[in-house]
Amino acid sequence: MTDTNHLIQRLETLLAEGLSAGGGDLDAKLRRVGNDLPDDLREMLQSLALGRTGTEKGENDWVEFAFLCGQAYERLESFVQSRLAANIAFHAPDGTLPLELEGKDFANLARFVALRDRVLRIVADYTLKFLLVSVILLVIGLSLGLI
Repeated sequence: MTDTNHLIQRLETLLAEGLSAGGGDLDAKLRRVGNDLPDDLREMLQSLALGRTGTEKGENDWVEFAFLCGQAYERLESFVQSRLAANIAFHAPDGTLPLELEGKDFANLARFVALRDRVLRIVADYTLKFLLVSVILLVIGLSLGLI
């Protein structure tokens, strides 16, 4: 079986740097910041801390463990980045301390950002289509001598 320490260390480093989780191993860090994490991510990290993958098939078990570690790392990194973006967004221009948000506020903010991105993508798509149609009509008008 391949050594999985480096996979767990990546998760520990991200917890320590991104969420300021002190402590020894992954389980201790999760106990320290577990309430800040979404439930499904916390459960995934706890099962990885205990080395459970749901399968017990030797090499396939290690592959599944590595896959789950990678998946957990991506989700944790996304959570840390969204939390950092939320902290940056709430810094006042005069240098006062940022607003303290609760977990439900982060979820609402994440939904708002996703909706905003979706709307901006739709507007950009229609703007691009409008510009392309306008250029095509201009070229047709110039080639027929209408303009």
